[in-house]
Amino acid sequence: MKKRLLTIVPFLLGLFLCGYPLISSLVERQHQQNAVATYKGMINKESLETLKESTERAKRYNNLLWQVNDAIVGDIGNRELSDEAYQELLNLSENGIMGTLQIPKINVNLPIYHGTDEEVLKNGIGHLQGSSLPVGGANTHCVLTGHRGLPNSKLFTRLDELENGDLFFIDVCGTKMAYQVKNLQIIKPEEVDCLNIEAEKDLVSLVTCTPYGINTHRLVVTGERISYQKGEEKKIKGKMMSVRELLFAAMPVVFICYAIVNLLRYGRGKKEREKKQRRKGSYRKKKKRTG
Repeated sequence: MKKRLLTIVPFLLGLFLCGYPLISSLVERQHQQNAVATYKGMINKESLETLKESTERAKRYNNLLWQVNDAIVGDIGNRELSDEAYQELLNLSENGIMGTLQIPKINVNLPIYHGTDEEVLKNGIGHLQGSSLPVGGANTHCVLTGHRGLPNSKLFTRLDELENGDLFFIDVCGTKMAYQVKNLQIIKPEEVDCLNIEAEKDLVSLVTCTPYGINTHRLVVTGERISYQKGEEKKIKGKMMSVRELLFAAMPVVFICYAIVNLLRYGRGKKEREKKQRRKGSYRKKKKRTG
């Protein structure tokens, strides 16, 4: 019995460690999709006047950022750019969601939250406070950040699979905007010049840590706004996962299959041992009677 426990306990522990990322990732993905669906449902119920007013307030905020000519704003003493004012903008659902981000190529459809604190980045994509709000327009540069490689959520894990020319979409206050990837670069955390607002341009940068699992630098994927064609995102086929992601996804499945096979083998072996014991028992009884 003790020997069996020494075999079963490590096996079950290994099964849990391999299966947890897969199961928790599915649960978290469903939570994120529910958040996106809830936001869209709320937007559909709002009046056009409310949505327009919310968008115009966000655009005024962006114009102020452009006037101070600094994409990453610190304490500039402007009440309209204060933390309190920022948290109220585009917060129609009052849960911090300001919009959604969709990247069809890598199967991303996530809520965008105010700020970039750890709690936000566990649940979705964070908007870098001090960068332009994601409502588009000339002289804007919105910066969205996300984790990659979390055991319970994919988020921006596959962001490095994007290439120049790929499209991603932002939906805010019922308006969907399309952005085409124009530039990909790897920078040090302190190198933020590439996030500055550029005159007359409508830009969005997606930022995550890199290299995968080491996280010493930042991967910046910058897209420029193009004309949105209705239903365009549905025509884009998702790209098959990279070898790295396939390996990570396959590990728990392989382990679970291995576990099932071994359990079946153990069950058959146990039945065979029981049959042998019964044969031996009946043989001994016969021997006693004939003896």
